[in-house]
Amino acid sequence: MKSASNRWLILLDHLIEDWVGMILPRPVVAMKDFIQSDGCMWCGETIKEHERCPCATRRLYWNRVFRLGAYAQPLSSSILQGKYSAWTEMLALLGTLLGNRIRGCVPPNTVIVPVPMPLLRRFFRRVNHTHIIALHASKASGIPMQRALLRKNTDPQASKTASGRRSLPRHSMWLRPFARIRGKNILLIDDVLTTGKTLEVASNKLKEGGVLSIQVAVLAVTELPRNGKKM
Repeated sequence: MKSASNRWLILLDHLIEDWVGMILPRPVVAMKDFIQSDGCMWCGETIKEHERCPCATRRLYWNRVFRLGAYAQPLSSSILQGKYSAWTEMLALLGTLLGNRIRGCVPPNTVIVPVPMPLLRRFFRRVNHTHIIALHASKASGIPMQRALLRKNTDPQASKTASGRRSLPRHSMWLRPFARIRGKNILLIDDVLTTGKTLEVASNKLKEGGVLSIQVAVLAVTELPRNGKKM
């Protein structure tokens, strides 16, 4: 009798899993209203009509920015669910979309390098979101991927204000041993570009490795208000 009850419980679990899987939206459904939009080719921000791009007064550490769009719905919620709910299918879709955007737009001898995630944070989140995004971007674009950077545990950038984000230590990342990136063009991939500090630190470390150029590809670019607080 006990074994029969266990079998019924297992069957019930399978039915619940199938039913839950049917009612959860697929990634393509969650992103059905998304329209890809480019921003400034230098900083990635949305260029407003009759206004000069804000990067005109900024120092940039890369040659170009590719993006899927601005940090707004449905892209913003899809990124958050992918990162914090370990929704790998969504991250795979976003990476594929990014790969389609960059395909044929980078110089020869380009290598995709994902922005690294600290080991402890990866353990607690149960997903390395930038690696998954970069992996599927590599598959969609045909550009090889190489994990060239390591990162020590620091406070997440998402938990900081804009001024706090800019204080990321320049020694928080370092090159992997035998990175073999000298003489290559790098396409640095991250999920969201806000102040650009994370990408700045990563770019400087890659330049120490002797790369020829650095371009950036992100899922979304967020805009900061003039008071410097995080949106």
